[in-house]
Amino acid sequence: MDNTPNMQTPPSSTAQVYFSSDVRNMDNWARRTGIPLTTAEALGTTYARAHKWLMSLKTQLIQQHGWQDAEAVADTRMLFTVEAPSPWRSPNGLPLSPKLRLQLPTHASSFFSPERRVQWQMVFHSDIFATQRLIVQPITDILNLIQCLLTGVVTLVYEEQLPQGTYTTTRGLPSVQWLTNNQAALLEVFGHAHFKQLWKAANDRTTSFKVDFEPRRR
Repeated sequence: MDNTPNMQTPPSSTAQVYFSSDVRNMDNWARRTGIPLTTAEALGTTYARAHKWLMSLKTQLIQQHGWQDAEAVADTRMLFTVEAPSPWRSPNGLPLSPKLRLQLPTHASSFFSPERRVQWQMVFHSDIFATQRLIVQPITDILNLIQCLLTGVVTLVYEEQLPQGTYTTTRGLPSVQWLTNNQAALLEVFGHAHFKQLWKAANDRTTSFKVDFEPRRR
């Protein structure tokens, strides 16, 4: 069943999804959250344990939200590639944007490959994560899981323009409610000790968020 909403215009979101493959961001968030940054091999192993969950979210997109497999021949570098028509329509019923295309890599190291940086920016900076995450639960779950797996790689950024300057609030972890609702699956991926660290960090706004201020130039 296709549950994709038949909307003419996308909903507005104050926070924007931002992708960065700069390992320094991960290091900064590791210090902020108190969750030590592990080796690339350990990150890859944890990401591999999340494959089952990510594939189940792909299945939900196909079965419940009208997405389709996009690759006639499987690309082994990709865990999956799925597409969906844009849900946004002009008054004449024409799509307002190209097809949505969501990809995730088989190996976490792909997120840090210089050759792939633009590819992942196109995925995470697209309408999929700008608006679809607000109305399609599996997209929200994918974003939140990636934040847990690779904290600092994908963040939610909100900018507020005030007379004295710009405040930028960045969120690095999902909500405690999401962690609690998905505890069983998270424990399977991360184990008890890491899950407790994630929950503690997400439960504290000083560790799950950071605020930067840039004074207005006069």
